[in-house]
Amino acid sequence: MTVKIICAFNNQEIFDNVVKNNENVKNCEVFAYDNTKENTAITKRYNDFIDTNVLSDVSESKDFWCVFIHQDFGFMEDVDLKFEKLSKDFIYGPIGAKVFKGFFFGKRDENKIGFKTTFKLILGEIMQGQNDFNLKKYGHKAFFKPTVDSVDCCCVIIHSSLIRKYNLRFDENLSFHMYAEELCYRAKKDYKIQAKVAQMKCFHLGKGVLNEEFYQAAQYLKDKFKIEKISSTCPIQMQRGKDA
Repeated sequence: MTVKIICAFNNQEIFDNVVKNNENVKNCEVFAYDNTKENTAITKRYNDFIDTNVLSDVSESKDFWCVFIHQDFGFMEDVDLKFEKLSKDFIYGPIGAKVFKGFFFGKRDENKIGFKTTFKLILGEIMQGQNDFNLKKYGHKAFFKPTVDSVDCCCVIIHSSLIRKYNLRFDENLSFHMYAEELCYRAKKDYKIQAKVAQMKCFHLGKGVLNEEFYQAAQYLKDKFKIEKISSTCPIQMQRGKDA
């Protein structure tokens, strides 16, 4: 089994410590895009990899797992062993978001004894930093590869055969935020491809940032898919109680 890790980095030291020199990916082939000199959008970097390494070769014998990760995302266990048990028919991530809807009994006001509501659950447990190595558990451990609305962009796992079959690509209208969510929504809408969580030991240093670009990206997805809210796993978003 072949695993290829794709990473665009703008901090050489973090990339070397977290990805390049990580013993848990020593059997993987790492494709690094150096953004220190020319800060090209991650989606363009990922699509370049897809164009040159997946879509250009139709040989099934050369199929492999594509693991698109951030420079500050690290595996804490041998990834070869984890991917051996995964179906090639889904999009995976170590953590994802799922919105649940339901009817709950209880008083929300004096005239009603029940109410409809929605809530979001973060499935998959990772070690999350606060833009540092102060790692704490984040999310809920997933035991049965649950289906989610979207996976987090820190790590997106897709088999090359699935990319090739449906010509899957990342939306280059999104440079950094929401591109994983967009891929999951579009894959489900157009091809009925589900996103799932594959529980694994890993960590992510960056907690994200709620800047103008983040909300612009969220609005872009709302308009594109005609939905009111986006399922996102952004830790800082959850901490501040804001929704996309």
